[in-house]
Amino acid sequence: MSEQVSPHMPVLVGVDGSRDGLIALTWAASYADLQHAPLHAVYVVDDERQQPIAVPPTGPDDGTEVLDDALHELDRLGFRTASLEVRHGHPAQTLLDLAEQSCALVVGRRGMGGFAELVLGSTSQVCTALATKVPLIVVPDTWDPAAPARRRIVVGIDGSLEGQDALRFAFELAQATGAEILGVHAIDVRETYPDPNVWVDSARQPWVQSADELLAQTLEGWAAKYSDVPVQRRGVTDHPVLVLARESQAADLVVVGGQGRTAFSELRMGSVARGLLYHSQSPVAVVHRPET
Repeated sequence: MSEQVSPHMPVLVGVDGSRDGLIALTWAASYADLQHAPLHAVYVVDDERQQPIAVPPTGPDDGTEVLDDALHELDRLGFRTASLEVRHGHPAQTLLDLAEQSCALVVGRRGMGGFAELVLGSTSQVCTALATKVPLIVVPDTWDPAAPARRRIVVGIDGSLEGQDALRFAFELAQATGAEILGVHAIDVRETYPDPNVWVDSARQPWVQSADELLAQTLEGWAAKYSDVPVQRRGVTDHPVLVLARESQAADLVVVGGQGRTAFSELRMGSVARGLLYHSQSPVAVVHRPET
């Protein structure tokens, strides 16, 4: 399948011959269609892992079978604006390099050939190369492409500058898909809050008002800019990962911000984003703030 000429950068998706890879391919094709962008599916042969004592009867992995499976899936979906390619090297590093010329990077949460190291952070030094350039969308095997759309995009909100880019991504996608935005702030209750006996309103916990104010201030400008997108707010007292994982059960996508230049490193990737990759029932988009 050859790539058609397009003024847009492609959506990059990693395939590896697994069911997860095909599910990620389906999500990526849908997103590419929505963005009027081409799709670029890449299978990376990790030569360092292919060092058998003897060459198997079927011969070395040349990627043909993986690309054939991907091609059949794209044909089934009726998606034509795509290119398929085999690369050799480290899967995470190769995808990150290619992502610099893409508008988004999509991978499955698990898989045979493993983009798990990219997703779960075990190759921290490689992942720093992403340097906040493109959104990463991680598609879990729990996502059912055939299920009806929920028409809801959940955004984790913490009031940071990094979160503004996540909000932009979420609102643009919500507008394009007719979804609503649910802004969620999980309140970290600290011991420094005053004794309940001195609260002005004994029926209203002080951190609830703080969460409401944060959500209102953060969402106000975006709601005005995207006035046709319904917006809901929810402040919850619980661990952010647990809150967002629960909300993911009734969402098409959960969007969170990255954290700084080394957003995908094992030690410095946002703990909420990293935890959510393990537990979300819906695809997760981690959106970084571009370097200035």
